Amino acid sequence: MTWEFASPLTLLGEWRDRTDAANLHELLLLGFTVDLPFLEKVAIPTARALGARVTVVGDASQGLYDPVDVRMAGRAYFHGLAACRGAFHPKLALLIGEHDLVAAIGSGNPTMAGWGYNDELWTVLRGQRTGAPEGIRQVGDWLGRLYGPVRSPDYVGELLRETAARLEEFRTSPHPAQVLHNLDSGLLDQLPSGPVDELHLYAPFVDQNGTALSRIVEHFAPSRIVIGLQERWSSYDGDAILRSVEGLETEVRLLPERRPRHGKLLEWRKGETWTALTGSANLTESALLRPVSAGGNCELGVLTPIPSPLMPEGDATSPARLRGRRTVQPTTGRTTLLVLGALLTGKGLLQVTLARPYDIDVAVEASPDGSPGSWTRIGTIPAGQTTGDFAAAEFAGAVVRVIAPRAQERVESPPVFVVHPTRCARRQADENRPRLRHAYTEEEIFTDEELARRFRADLLRLSEQLAEQRTASLSHGRTDVTASVVHDRWAAYLEECERAFGRPFTVKLFGKAGMPDPSPRSRWGLSADAAVEDVEEADGSDEEAEDAVVREMSSSERSEWRKWIRRAVSRTIPDRREPAPVAVRILIARLFVQLLAHGVWDVDDDSWRADLARLTRGLPPGPHDDLPEEAMGHVAALAAVCMGLLRSGASLTGGAPADILAAQTWQAVKDLIVQADMELAEDLLLPARLPRAYVLGRSEWWRLLELATDDDPIAPVVADLAGDGLTIEHDDGLYRVTGKFNNPIPVAARIATLLGPHLDVALVHAVANGHWAFIAWQRPVLVLACAQGLRLEGL
Repeated sequence: MTWEFASPLTLLGEWRDRTDAANLHELLLLGFTVDLPFLEKVAIPTARALGARVTVVGDASQGLYDPVDVRMAGRAYFHGLAACRGAFHPKLALLIGEHDLVAAIGSGNPTMAGWGYNDELWTVLRGQRTGAPEGIRQVGDWLGRLYGPVRSPDYVGELLRETAARLEEFRTSPHPAQVLHNLDSGLLDQLPSGPVDELHLYAPFVDQNGTALSRIVEHFAPSRIVIGLQERWSSYDGDAILRSVEGLETEVRLLPERRPRHGKLLEWRKGETWTALTGSANLTESALLRPVSAGGNCELGVLTPIPSPLMPEGDATSPARLRGRRTVQPTTGRTTLLVLGALLTGKGLLQVTLARPYDIDVAVEASPDGSPGSWTRIGTIPAGQTTGDFAAAEFAGAVVRVIAPRAQERVESPPVFVVHPTRCARRQADENRPRLRHAYTEEEIFTDEELARRFRADLLRLSEQLAEQRTASLSHGRTDVTASVVHDRWAAYLEECERAFGRPFTVKLFGKAGMPDPSPRSRWGLSADAAVEDVEEADGSDEEAEDAVVREMSSSERSEWRKWIRRAVSRTIPDRREPAPVAVRILIARLFVQLLAHGVWDVDDDSWRADLARLTRGLPPGPHDDLPEEAMGHVAALAAVCMGLLRSGASLTGGAPADILAAQTWQAVKDLIVQADMELAEDLLLPARLPRAYVLGRSEWWRLLELATDDDPIAPVVADLAGDGLTIEHDDGLYRVTGKFNNPIPVAARIATLLGPHLDVALVHAVANGHWAFIAWQRPVLVLACAQGLRLEGL
């Protein structure tokens, strides 16, 4: 534990220069005034380069920056504001890694002055996961409770709670340093009482009415008191100080004025033992006496034994020198209209949070950079409400403010920066995140034989790496972050897919739901734009355009693709291991569908069915996939296309190998297909433009969806029989069958066999050309009645 050092920049530099090159996971900065341009120059780029998620929170009425000078807020780090009846005044720099952490609690704001020019006082606590001082737990408890007593946006509260949860992972043990806060009770009431032999104190602000100083003297009952002041730069009322220390042996120590003394110190001696309170609290009533719940400032301090006094050296003078001196500057009222934060949510809404409900409507304006003339009104937050959601386009990095008319004048809040949570999330080292070596496109891999060869090897490598990474993650019990206002899981999922597969493939997989397609007209040869059944033939110019992009594969290419897709399916859906991540499974399935449309298999070659059935059965997300809800529709649409191809030329009720594969797959994916949306499968309903092509048409798609949504368990039987020219009518438990057949007995027997697993008793009546047969089937009992040349009505 140390008490003095240059600033939290020292800690950040130490972490950067570590010999073990450990990543930094979190950097949390709290202060009263916050200078964002300064932080963006000296701290945030370093922290982000180390992999950290950075959160900066300051008082809502403060801010030493012009929006046009801020470039990274909301895009590289979380920025939010806090408000309470007093000032949001704690100064904390918290650095958290995988195995260790450092916390600096002191007096310096995250500004150029607070971290460089002023003379500040800091206490630094260091700990490891296996052992940390008790003060670390106390910091965590305070962060976990801060949201509520202090008003802030939901995303700031969630960030603070997450950070608190991280601190709980560190085992703590008793330590002399204790972290104090004033959420529930004043700081002075938490300090041990006197009498003490000697009391030292100094701060840049001393209560102008002397209330706090009088209470301090009463609490400690010192035999001697030393008050440190910068005669011209400290804020105090000399007469109030004299009244507070009347009758005590008092030394006024005039501190040098080479630079501002912004540290806050209260230290005392009993016998030979010195104890100190350091931190953010000035010698004022709102800082030391009142808790946040009673309108005090929000303060944070450290109480600890010290080996020797921390009071700076200075010139001792008589207290009488202060008589009649008053350096207190007039204070201006806090801004009456305050906005605390703006968040771009996963639903594409801009959520704006006010400091409190106002009694009038307030207008919300946004700007790309805060420059004059660039503000646009995007909506209104009604009177009495503290939040508003606005349908806004991409505003990441933009600026938001609120305005309201008051007594013939316009009242305007300080601006806040729109936060895009995914962009601000913790960065992971790129070398630990598998990816394709090239940003392939579908057009390239189906038209360039050499590039296709490289792609096939590259994707198999990536699939294996992702599978190993997933297995390792599951074995360590790690799970993905749950959905929250801070973590937009859908946007984060798209970003991870783009990192792994490249933007072109990610747009193909999810473009209509989350990512704009940079080349919406760019299609490979079998364009969905032409996938409309029963259309008139295109004119010659269109045919020439198609011929330019549609290319039949050579026999050797088709063979290579067939071998590859079999290996890909085997590795994606292994027999005795967890399947590859969902994104890999749907990418392989999408490629499989396109290979079928490209005529890779001969017409009489059904070997593809077993592999596609295996892959399709593996598409539904399992308990470890943690797939964002928005992605489910894409998985369902792809599963429907695959199932439709498997059902083509096969029966769900037959006994041939293709029929059995289709039936088994149907049972595995039927519930998923119910969620399918044709719009999401538009570019996979491909026209048969190449020899040997297997494709799914729109009519087959709709019949499949109707079958999936039909709750009748007999529906697949009816659908398959209709394909054989048989019609089934259901009448009060009896299934009447008609169609083009001569012998009704085998027809009735077949239908009874198909219905048997779904009914307690299968009753089937088959009639054709004057012949009829009736079967009642309840395993193991079979009753058959038949006749030829008779028509029995009403049976």
